[in-house]
Amino acid sequence: MAGVTLKEIAERCGVSVSTVSRILSGDMSRKPSEETASRVLQTAQELGYIESRTRRIRTARPLINLRTVFLSDHESIVMEFFQGILSGIEKEIARLSGEYNISHAVISSSDTSFPAALEGADAAIILGRGSDEVISLIRAMAPLQIYAGLNSIGDMDEVISDAKAGMADAVRYLWRKGRRRIAYIGPADRSGAILNEHRFLGFLEGLDSIGLDRASALYESVHLSSQDGYEGMLRLLDRSIPDAVVSANDNAAIGALRALKERGLSVPGDVMITGFDNSEASAFLEPSLTTFAVETGELGRFAAKIIVDRCLNPRDCPIRISIPYRLIERESTEVRN
Repeated sequence: MAGVTLKEIAERCGVSVSTVSRILSGDMSRKPSEETASRVLQTAQELGYIESRTRRIRTARPLINLRTVFLSDHESIVMEFFQGILSGIEKEIARLSGEYNISHAVISSSDTSFPAALEGADAAIILGRGSDEVISLIRAMAPLQIYAGLNSIGDMDEVISDAKAGMADAVRYLWRKGRRRIAYIGPADRSGAILNEHRFLGFLEGLDSIGLDRASALYESVHLSSQDGYEGMLRLLDRSIPDAVVSANDNAAIGALRALKERGLSVPGDVMITGFDNSEASAFLEPSLTTFAVETGELGRFAAKIIVDRCLNPRDCPIRISIPYRLIERESTEVRN
């Protein structure tokens, strides 16, 4: 029933308007009997007052303008990894939109309209890897930011599954498997052009932790695609043949597996290989790929939850949530006797 008043509820229940007001507002300074409170709440619900009031509150809430920003052409919504994160973001926003007034748009920093698309944004959810220049622009145009992914940006809210630690764990895992010439395939640019890329450093720290010399480390710097993994693995094999390979993600590992096969090397007999992110294809390769599973949906869900909360409850200190990754052992590291 539209336009229900407190007076109507009070008359129906045989109590004062002030009693109805206190019960519906949650004011227990003068606590009514349980029977009275129950009768008032039930009557308010039957008359449609609670539903009408909820609609008014939601409509009156200020609009929260969110933007999800992809930092790189190499990393976009078409990639399975980012589809998982974005799905988590959108599901959480849909849930929160039942309570808050939220506008959400997905944009790319490579789009010529990128700066204009950030105008009026209350907050940005950052996905992918980018330069300090691009990330600084986002900081300047969106008052609040959160990063969701594998490599920390720092000095902002973050939800990550720490790939740097994952690379070090992969090195130690292969060492325990008896491998000693452990190579790396993935981003390895030390110029700092990409602000949030730390996987190669994690690989080197893994070598340090088992006493291998990082100065003579075997590696090839590649983009995170199967084609680049394939070409990078061929270049690496032209120089030296490792007995194990840590790949920065599953896509690059898929290409590396093809290169190893073309060169007549068996996996895992001659060379063991690990990936990172547990893509759907990794379980169906020949051999299937040992990898580290990342809960991409949870990365997105927590990112949306945290940034909406920060919009509503301002705070000065950034927070960081770490979503654990987990090892999935498959045929690419399992030698059968």
